[in-house]
Amino acid sequence: MIAGIFVLVSAGNVTRASAQDLYTVSGVHVDESADSATKARDAALASGQRVAFSRLISRLTSADSGASVGMPDQNTITNMVRDFGVSNEKTSSVRYIADMSVRFKADQVRRFLQNRNVPFAETTARKVLILPVFSDQGYTNLWDDPNPWRDAWNQVSGESGLVPVTLAVGDLDDIGTVSVDQAQAGDQAAIDKIGQRYGANVAVVDASISGTGDAQAVDVSVTRYDASGSPQVFGVHENMAAGESVNDMLKRAASDVRSQLENSWKQASMIDYGAGGELMLFIPITGMDDWAGIESRLENLPVIKLMRVVAMSRREVQVDVEFAGTNDQFRVALAQQNLALQQIDQLWFVEPSGSNRLAKLMGNP
Repeated sequence: MIAGIFVLVSAGNVTRASAQDLYTVSGVHVDESADSATKARDAALASGQRVAFSRLISRLTSADSGASVGMPDQNTITNMVRDFGVSNEKTSSVRYIADMSVRFKADQVRRFLQNRNVPFAETTARKVLILPVFSDQGYTNLWDDPNPWRDAWNQVSGESGLVPVTLAVGDLDDIGTVSVDQAQAGDQAAIDKIGQRYGANVAVVDASISGTGDAQAVDVSVTRYDASGSPQVFGVHENMAAGESVNDMLKRAASDVRSQLENSWKQASMIDYGAGGELMLFIPITGMDDWAGIESRLENLPVIKLMRVVAMSRREVQVDVEFAGTNDQFRVALAQQNLALQQIDQLWFVEPSGSNRLAKLMGNP
């Protein structure tokens, strides 16, 4: 008889898995058979951990670097697992089926990669708001239903990975903020406004269907707007595969777009943890509560190895920071926490992005 249950298992201390984070890999399906249910389960859980580890390495590294890592032995992987959960579990006398979620120990995974001189990225990009423009048979749509392109993005969006992706609600405020024409034209004011509403960068993903029947294809033009630089533009083309529906093709195209967003971000934020630097930072503040918020953002940066407060006043905090990577990579990491790094003469300053605190501190109007 097949049983269906949910179990959470910890490798070490028993703890309930937290919300999805960078070092958690979910959606690992396992299906193993053996001489007994116990052996099948053991084989499935070990296999699931190996698959999860491979996906994690792909998430953190470039394709070339990840390929050079290789698959470590089972004991090494098990020692890097913090805990794991299983759901949709089904067992028989010789078979075990389940879906796994595996949470790894970040410090041990970092050490594993550092010991092999493999650069990796673990700074999460600012959330990206997708505006899915869809064109088919002469009709172009953004907010109206049906929009199968938006439906495809609903299936591949989420908070996991280095580039969290989300969709707009599509309410009256959204519709009044940016129209399909404004999205296609790259109306910066409208795009900035909806980005501010969701606290996100914005990517206009413009998909057009061509062909008929089994010979259909989709061309996607992507423009990602980032407050820290010029728009990033790239394209994706997908042909319908044998036996595939239009919706399947669109989902595959959306996955490809997301992969390119991830890869682009990885290249920008990839850090060689064998290198590093140290800066004395001067941080203008408006009070202790303000400093507590900035300090929390700094503590959320994995590139920071050590942070020490050197001096503090009501208007400014002086902090000595040791970090991994280059100054430019440190600047990129700070920007994801909405903090701006700039150098004036020989001094380095950090302030909330878009603020004028530094100018006031230095006595400028």
